[in-house]
Amino acid sequence: MHLREIVGVISHADDVSCIVAMRPWGPESEAKLVRLTDDFRVPADQLQQGYEYFLEVSVAFDEVLDGLEDVLSPEQRFEAVLFYAENDAYPDWLCALRDQANEA
Repeated sequence: MHLREIVGVISHADDVSCIVAMRPWGPESEAKLVRLTDDFRVPADQLQQGYEYFLEVSVAFDEVLDGLEDVLSPEQRFEAVLFYAENDAYPDWLCALRDQANEA
């Protein structure tokens, strides 16, 4: 499955799952939903296959998208989640959109 596809279905994913993906991260990167180990690590077999921690589903859905998933296009959803995974911050355009939504 590609990273774009995973991000597209996170609203239906188990919120204890984690997204792992192969670098370089982009829409066509190979990705999977996995459960972290008991000590919150990516399972060793996934690391051996070349997958890296990308973002937890709960963070992507509840924090990054935070109720805006219906307002955002699929491309915007992907870009917001990717930006957050790479920068541990929200893109400026998403912050502006949140501000607008809060004012309405």
